[in-house]
This record gives sequence, C-alpha cells and structure tokens, in this order.
Amino acid sequence: MDDQTVDLSMHLIEILPPDQDECRGADAKTCLCCERLRPASWMDDDGCGICEECLSP
Repeated sequence: MDDQTVDLSMHLIEILPPDQDECRGADAKTCLCCERLRPASWMDDDGCGICEECLSP
C-alpha cells in the first residue's frame, strides 16, 4: 500500500445510517397529517401523503 491508504482490516468500523428525522434533499416530502418534513421512504406507498409514523397504531 502507498502512504495515503489505511489498512482497515485491523480496525473495527461502525457504519451508521443517517438519522431518519434528519430529512434533507430532493426526496423530502411533507406529511399531510403531522406536517413534518420526511424522507420519501417514510411516506405511504399508496401515495396518500401520510408518513408511516402517522399511519402506525
């Protein structure tokens, strides 16, 4: 390996997904129920504009 690379095989690395409440970018949608900005992945698949959190019991 050259001087600018690091051998990660000897290190423990934890990869964390982004916080679901932190929604930024072109895929952000506003829930019609709670009016919070949510990622498109949190919106109901039938396109009614309500996030999964509002739909859960």
